[in-house]
Amino acid sequence: MKNNKVLGIILAVIIIAVFVGGGVYWWQKKEPLTYSVNGITVSVSKETSPFDYTADQLFSMAQECGNEQTLSYFSDLVSKFSGVNKTVYNFKYIGESQESDAFVVTLLPNNAGYFSLADFQKDFDQCSAGGDAYPTMLNSDWLLFVNSCGSGFDDGSGKLMGCQEVRDVVEPTLKLN
Repeated sequence: MKNNKVLGIILAVIIIAVFVGGGVYWWQKKEPLTYSVNGITVSVSKETSPFDYTADQLFSMAQECGNEQTLSYFSDLVSKFSGVNKTVYNFKYIGESQESDAFVVTLLPNNAGYFSLADFQKDFDQCSAGGDAYPTMLNSDWLLFVNSCGSGFDDGSGKLMGCQEVRDVVEPTLKLN
């Protein structure tokens, strides 16, 4: 009788472990981005907002970077993202720091069907310092942008550059699912 009870408990534990493990696996597969904030005090927030690039903006950015695409090319590109939302993750440094204190990661569905980082960068790259969305990573489902953490100006306060502190920890762990 004791053996049956022990066997029942073991079986129940195995069933629960499979159920919980499957739920965690399903949840991780559902989330488009994984990352780690180990070793740094940071708050993380996530919000969605509409895709907000215009053909004129992308055309201007391309010209600055030496990309010879036409305005109509970027009009076609922007139409592929019509009605699409981007997901913005804000990793905010907790503690005293210089501005900016937030490392920002933006995800956009890969509606243009990019296969290479070079093609993604050609269409969305920013060639100026201090940009807020540099093409960094992609997979068949997602495009990932990161901000630059500002221009690197040191205000002389002796405080850490919070955004860079966070970026140094988070960026190497970013992974698209």
